[in-house]
Amino acid sequence: MMADIVPPEKRTTIFLYLTASVLVAEMIAPIMAAKLMEQSDWLPLVLALVIQQLGILIVFFFPETLHLRDLPEPQDGDADQNIELQPKGGHFTLKAQLHNFKIAYTFIRSDWTLGLVVFTFLANRLGRQSLTLLVRYASKRYGWQIKDAAYLLSFRAATNLVAVAVFLPLLSWFLLKYLRMPVQWADVWIARGSIVLTTVSMLVMGFAAYPALLVFGLLIYNMGTGYQAAMRSVAIHVVGGQASPDVGKLMSTIAIVESIGVMVAGPLLSQMFQWGMDLGSTWLGLPFMGSFVVLAVMTVATFSISVKDRGVGYVEVHDEDDEDEGRSSALDEERASRHVL
Repeated sequence: MMADIVPPEKRTTIFLYLTASVLVAEMIAPIMAAKLMEQSDWLPLVLALVIQQLGILIVFFFPETLHLRDLPEPQDGDADQNIELQPKGGHFTLKAQLHNFKIAYTFIRSDWTLGLVVFTFLANRLGRQSLTLLVRYASKRYGWQIKDAAYLLSFRAATNLVAVAVFLPLLSWFLLKYLRMPVQWADVWIARGSIVLTTVSMLVMGFAAYPALLVFGLLIYNMGTGYQAAMRSVAIHVVGGQASPDVGKLMSTIAIVESIGVMVAGPLLSQMFQWGMDLGSTWLGLPFMGSFVVLAVMTVATFSISVKDRGVGYVEVHDEDDEDEGRSSALDEERASRHVL
């Protein structure tokens, strides 16, 4: 939806602000939860449920955004690439979900660059999932109590918020206005710089023998937070830009591969952490070292991505009635593509 209404030159910045809104919640929530648990263990859980339902309720009032962008129709020769992410039959059957995975796979294979971009989201989830072990890692390695180690989460969110809301938007502005880079190349270079910093941070945290090194590693990690926002903007450019009818399909495919990344990374990193505890305190950072390897491969992939000018072709129309009919069909297809999983 944001891709529908945000100009390309502001897309990465807006995605960063969306990330910042999540970080505000992550910064406040642990402190609120700790205070509420002094009254009752159930109180923060009940409050969380209420807040989530309010968020869902707001969604029902969101307006449609497709009409806010100039949506061209694809050429007849591209018809085989306009795959509708709409399952046949029931929406939630196993057959329907397998059909969605098949469509996503076909969509990724349609373009080598697109496949590489989507792969980076899978690897990104795999690599960054090690941060979920941060509290357990600090507690075991430095002998801290869990409640003391948990403050690292608020520290990470607070410093991350500064990077996302201030530093990275300024960097984007500098690349676009001062260096006059094309929008897509500015996004690519933000993504490249971010992934390099994230990769280095994993190495630092994995070998952090002292708490100060862990905090330093977290600061480096926070400076690389802009990767996901920048790559989403790059991905939109790769499928043809803001007006492409494949944007909804792209976001659905990214959601699928990110879910796969979380599903694989969670058990794998937990097992690596267990191996680290069995081998001794020196190896407690094994999950971060594993993430370093994944992110190093992802760094190479990110530097291999090229963003040449891409466009979406227009179909020839003969009169206003044909044009209205063609536009209506494209809008219907895009709406249908959003009903995935």
